[in-house]
Amino acid sequence: MILRVDHVGIAVKSLDDRIAFWHDALGLELGGTETVPAEGVRVAFLPVGTSRVELLEATRPDSPIAKFIEKRGEGIHHITLQVELIQPVLDRLKAKGVQLLDDTPRPGASGTKVAFLHPRAAGGVLIELVEKPASAGHARAGIGAGDAVLLYLRDPHEKIWGVLRERDASGLTVEGMDLASFDAWTSQVERGEEGITPSLFFLPMARVERVLLDRGTPSLPSLSDGFLRRTGRTVQSELGS
Repeated sequence: MILRVDHVGIAVKSLDDRIAFWHDALGLELGGTETVPAEGVRVAFLPVGTSRVELLEATRPDSPIAKFIEKRGEGIHHITLQVELIQPVLDRLKAKGVQLLDDTPRPGASGTKVAFLHPRAAGGVLIELVEKPASAGHARAGIGAGDAVLLYLRDPHEKIWGVLRERDASGLTVEGMDLASFDAWTSQVERGEEGITPSLFFLPMARVERVLLDRGTPSLPSLSDGFLRRTGRTVQSELGS
């Protein structure tokens, strides 16, 4: 799933010279600088709303930025789109015949994973995909609204998959379906068809035997991860969360 335009990358000969314009003249806040040895580049970040301007200065003559400037001069180098999980998006694009520069992600600035699509795929525009690391702010205990969950029910015994909407002492409000229907729903979304529709329902706490996060392991992906890999969308986005 594409979340937003993360930043616009601009190739520059000198960070100091260009920061004088973007920061000193335009008044954009300088979010910091960082060197990425793997790419041979020094980067300055200037936030603009929820996106950023990223200035890129080559640190060695064989870096992509140095070659870009030698050929085209300074200017916009790429547009970066933030995704939730980068590898499933790459797999989906490759399956659709989109030409990639990276089949697997590489290390980016600030602990990110990045990958590039070939400019021919977007009419001459270099597109970068970025996956950001989970921040400490996202770590929390317990299960809350918006989480994908597995519910084990009693009287009668049922297994439900869904996205938790509300939870209190009386019960759970979940948008989802019987667990046995999940794979068929995923296939339906993957093909762009209609049929199975997740339902919004309330489950009294007396019926709930167990509530588990739909969380996978390195060897066994969660149902939600499988959905993302096959459709390119998160279950939350598909359900309008």
